[in-house]
Amino acid sequence: MHVLLGLFELKLAIAETSTEDRQAATALIGLFSAEHPRVRIRTVLAPDRSGTAAALDRGEAQLALVRADAAPQDGQTLVITRRDAVVFVAPGGSHVDSIAKLRGETVALLDGRKLDPHLLDRILTHYGVPPESVRRQVLSVDQLTDAARHHRIGAVFVVAPVAGKVWLPLYTALRKGSGAPRTFEVDEAAALAREHPVLSTIDLPKGAFVGSIPAPSDDITTLSVSHRLVARSRMPDWLAGEITREVLTGKPKLVAMDDDLSGIEAPDTDDKAQALPIHPGAAAYLSGNLPSLSDQAQSVAYWLGLVASAIASLSATGMALHHRYRPPRPPTRVMRLLEIWLAVRTADAAELAGLEAETDAIVEAVVREEAHGRTETIEMRLVALLATHVHEAVRRRAGRAVAGGPHPVP
Repeated sequence: MHVLLGLFELKLAIAETSTEDRQAATALIGLFSAEHPRVRIRTVLAPDRSGTAAALDRGEAQLALVRADAAPQDGQTLVITRRDAVVFVAPGGSHVDSIAKLRGETVALLDGRKLDPHLLDRILTHYGVPPESVRRQVLSVDQLTDAARHHRIGAVFVVAPVAGKVWLPLYTALRKGSGAPRTFEVDEAAALAREHPVLSTIDLPKGAFVGSIPAPSDDITTLSVSHRLVARSRMPDWLAGEITREVLTGKPKLVAMDDDLSGIEAPDTDDKAQALPIHPGAAAYLSGNLPSLSDQAQSVAYWLGLVASAIASLSATGMALHHRYRPPRPPTRVMRLLEIWLAVRTADAAELAGLEAETDAIVEAVVREEAHGRTETIEMRLVALLATHVHEAVRRRAGRAVAGGPHPVP
């Protein structure tokens, strides 16, 4: 498993301006470094969450942390990392107690959250409040105290994790400026979620937000928007399933590194109307239909063994057919030995040595080829027979030459 995953460098696109995304990316890198040391996850910084989606669509990254209302076209869900609550908080003394009363008012938006104005417009439009009729003021949490004290804002629009660190300083700042703030619900949250599938509903119990004074002061229903780890649709199913498995089973380790990841959950495989579809590999893992990497490795080894065996068998068959049906080698060496044998009759002493040496060379070559199965049996027999005759003729021709001159060899 480590060997297979070690072949990949995974690029993760995150929003440079999001502290939450940077912390989540650090935790994911830490998890994979510990569990798969040969896997390298490298972050690709985008200017904001819209840029994160664009980076995935352009193929600059294989993974991305996105918010559901800024979904990439080519993104498919692996896991849901958290859900942010969509909350309206009115400072003490403000007459605003519902979304319908925001017409003509000023809504404070927290700085560094570029997607929130678009989400606010969706909600206002659903309630029949023209978005242009609501003024916006981008403020830091520290600036809320002065804005509430001087009644410059009618409400604060916040999108953040229920267990996030923003709520305590936010409610504290509003209390300092104008007394007890009031949190009002999105009473048509279910209808909004049906209208915009990127949203869902969430029930917040009394005191859901950390603080010495309970906030909200009563149970409310509002909207939520999910954050997701998504992958390109082209990612292999086995890799997407393995990443999904690692994140879900490694949730305790991730939460230890980043509290905001306590909301990690598996996407609903039965939800066919999701704004971000589930990656087939993640769906296969969640439904138990994705083989493990060890099972796949064994399967690959089995099939490779079958292929190797088949190749060996085909090679052996091919060699046998080649030896059986290859055209016979022209008997040039046999004919050359016959010529040598005939030439011995008229050769002088010097020529006899050369003819005998050539005969020995031919015999050596044929024997070597026979040892490697590269010659015909009939050729070997003829060469052996002629070589014997040549050596005998040379011996008799040399003896007669010494005795008194050339005589024909019988």
